[in-house]
Amino acid sequence: MGLLPGEDYPADHAAHRRGANGSQQPGRSSQETDRQVERDRGQYQSEPETGEGRKELSARAKEAEKKRDTAMAAYHHYELASAAVQIAIVLASASIITGIAALVWLAGALGVAGIVFCLIGFFWPTAVHLF
Repeated sequence: MGLLPGEDYPADHAAHRRGANGSQQPGRSSQETDRQVERDRGQYQSEPETGEGRKELSARAKEAEKKRDTAMAAYHHYELASAAVQIAIVLASASIITGIAALVWLAGALGVAGIVFCLIGFFWPTAVHLF
């Protein structure tokens, strides 16, 4: 079932309302059938009572896309924050074993960076675009 150029409904829509031999459905005139098709077509475009028309579904899909994009941006910030904190923990442990003070400072800086990325992911997930 394809759409012809300039049509909003399938090309073989008329075949669905006719019988196998091409005659109209019994008890219905051609004008009645055409009016019913136009009413159905209008409902497919917009149906505010149920929210299931093409326009309403398109608006809901756009809202869902925004939520998805925000969640994905926050996810990336949380992943960076997690990696920074994990590396900070390893560096802090290594500084205890080796006694190198520079590792403590580096671990502290990475810990702060992890906290910053966590805050960015929570409050402003779309503010910084790294990926």
